[in-house]
Amino acid sequence: MTRKTVSVDADGHHIGGIATELRGQGGPLLVALHGGSYTSAYFDVPGHSLLDVAAANGFDVVALDRPCYGSSAPLPDDQITFSRNAEILDTAIARLWDAHGAEHSGVVLIGHSMGAAIAMYIASRRPAWPLLGVSLSGIHDTAPPHVRGVWDSMPPGQPVVFTPEQRRMFFYGPDWTIEPGIVDRAEVSAAPVPLAELLEVVGSWPDVAAGVAAWINVPVQYVAFEFEQVWTIDPQTVKKFGSYFEIAPFVSAEIMTGTGHDVDHHRLGQAFHLRQLAFALECAERTARPVETDAVLA
Repeated sequence: MTRKTVSVDADGHHIGGIATELRGQGGPLLVALHGGSYTSAYFDVPGHSLLDVAAANGFDVVALDRPCYGSSAPLPDDQITFSRNAEILDTAIARLWDAHGAEHSGVVLIGHSMGAAIAMYIASRRPAWPLLGVSLSGIHDTAPPHVRGVWDSMPPGQPVVFTPEQRRMFFYGPDWTIEPGIVDRAEVSAAPVPLAELLEVVGSWPDVAAGVAAWINVPVQYVAFEFEQVWTIDPQTVKKFGSYFEIAPFVSAEIMTGTGHDVDHHRLGQAFHLRQLAFALECAERTARPVETDAVLA
């Protein structure tokens, strides 16, 4: 499938990325935000591409490189925060909406890992462009002590480069959940991660996550994973995280079995993509429902 190169001026900050052909079929525009140590290509690894699955089902997708990644401009060290990412990306998405909004019903944000935290910040800002819903994965607010210790021990003053062995350890489930060689094949999307992001996600993020979620007033899909190594995941913690979205019209919070943190690259990656597309359709159709016809189920 043909890819389009994305280039957006977000009030002087360049944001790049990749997109499907943007055929504008009237449905929601999906905007995907990658996690730490990956570029927008995370969503387009051959055989595990959200862009391919979405395009085959009639969706347009834009996967953006967050600041400091891929073709997007870097940030000064003192601006490498989730909130600053959200501010810039909010503006970038507004520019995309200016160009393509007439062809779509609204925007559904898809955020993975740190990209999910940033998607939450964007949604909490109540953006001027029409946000229909937020699909979040690979994010939480409770990390195992050994993960916090590893992140805290990284050498200061330089970006962190994960080896394939480290990615296998932290981001993937048991061997039966992945195809042979997928970790190496996914290296096309790998990138250094600013140390400040690693420190924030186990530092201040757990303290502010509930407060950020409380401002989100659109539907939320929140998916955690059975073989998550970066976060402490169990039914109780997932239910608690879902409860943070106090004013969202509806919230789906669940644990997906048979996969690890980098869900897109697992054997069940396509099943996960289809869940996200179904959620996006629900969000889009919700806007077409007349308020006066809302039914009360007995």
